[in-house]
Amino acid sequence: MRVGRILALGALLSLGIWANAAQQKVAIRAYINVTSGCQAPTEAFLEGLQHKYAGKVSVEFIDFGDGGKGLARWRQSGYHCMTIEVNGWDRVKFPYGGKTRAVAFRMPVGLHWTHDDLEHAVQAALAGKLQQASEGEVATGETSVQVRAQVTTGSAVAKGKRYAAVMINGNNAVLIPESGKVGNASGRAEAAAAALRKWLSGGVKPSDLVVAHAAEGWWVLAGGKRVVVATAADGKATGMQPKAVAEAWVSGIRHGLVMKGH
Repeated sequence: MRVGRILALGALLSLGIWANAAQQKVAIRAYINVTSGCQAPTEAFLEGLQHKYAGKVSVEFIDFGDGGKGLARWRQSGYHCMTIEVNGWDRVKFPYGGKTRAVAFRMPVGLHWTHDDLEHAVQAALAGKLQQASEGEVATGETSVQVRAQVTTGSAVAKGKRYAAVMINGNNAVLIPESGKVGNASGRAEAAAAALRKWLSGGVKPSDLVVAHAAEGWWVLAGGKRVVVATAADGKATGMQPKAVAEAWVSGIRHGLVMKGH
């Protein structure tokens, strides 16, 4: 009798474990500039997931375009761009097509990830199969994609200061402060635009865009090739550290590639 009770108890425990695994709850936290309206399709998709998996999936929007609490929470998070977390992770991996798919839900949808990726991650989380991915796993899992983008140059004014601008699909991507030698900023912008066009002529990966330190400042690299350098003078003109300037340029380039004219 004792053996039978032990077996029965084991069966009940197994059923309980299975039930808990089958009833996983998924919490999505979306740091999105809701105020701008640029990511309305992704906001609608997230709301659709919450409706489709009612009672199992919750979505919280943090609007870092509100200039208030949302912006403060975004800055506190340490993120530098739009980011979506699934159960607290912005980098995740999950089974897909007989393999493991690793993805980072950063930047607007299109270059890094797709809406299908997001739903597959949610489904994996519901099944208890979602795991956190490393930066290396995400980079390894990337595939080259052909991105069509119009890269142009011009000028811009922000907070009363004039800049030479590199624009991608009509959006300011790189703003180089006009200081020092006349025409220097516009020349740098033209050179940066040419480097970006060359990079975009082939397949690209999100991880292609990085910043690297050098004697003259912080370079933006695209596919290992130099695009534009953020100097100490750029940092002084913008009130930022040169590295932060370079990182802002990388963010601007990525945004330009996925915003498609918004």
